[in-house]
Amino acid sequence: MFIIGDVIKAKRKECELTQEELAALLGVTKAAVSKWETAESYPDITLLPKIAEQFHITMDELFGFCPKEQEPVIINCYKTVFYLSAIEDRSVLDHGTVECKIQKYGVEIGDEIQYKWEVLVTMKSVKPDILYIFQKCMKPDCYIDFVSERRVNGKLIKDNKPNKHYVCQKKIWEYNLEENLALHSKYSNEMLQEQLAMGLISEEDIDID
Repeated sequence: MFIIGDVIKAKRKECELTQEELAALLGVTKAAVSKWETAESYPDITLLPKIAEQFHITMDELFGFCPKEQEPVIINCYKTVFYLSAIEDRSVLDHGTVECKIQKYGVEIGDEIQYKWEVLVTMKSVKPDILYIFQKCMKPDCYIDFVSERRVNGKLIKDNKPNKHYVCQKKIWEYNLEENLALHSKYSNEMLQEQLAMGLISEEDIDID
């Protein structure tokens, strides 16, 4: 079991989690995570499946056993910022690490600006199906955008997989920010027109030719 602490530390950093964030996800203290990583103590045996599930690895991998022929595990980390009012089912917040703050913003109504206070949520998740989970939990008149990055063994990889995502109840739009700019612009314009038709945005939000 001596290698478990090294695996936990490596996977935690790979998922860009702090010791405090991982502790919150596992229901333990930050001190417990710190002791695991320095081999001062080891996780309770009942926690091992939960730790493996959190990092999307097998128990063999948690114990440091990984056959050479096994394909490396690629992890997609999704990041998003949204107003809590866009969410109908707040259980979606259980699927990642979350930070919240209160933010004041102005809404122009006629010649006046009305100010509102909102809970602004910053969320990070490595769940492969997080976009579809959001679809089921969102309000019908809202959309939320995400960026994602792919890592293998803690190293960032760049490929042609989508890394920009827009989610509403009816559809998910995805594209790669590093693609040809002309294609990127074409796709963005088509997406904006669809969002306009769905009532998710107004003509004031985009430049209409």
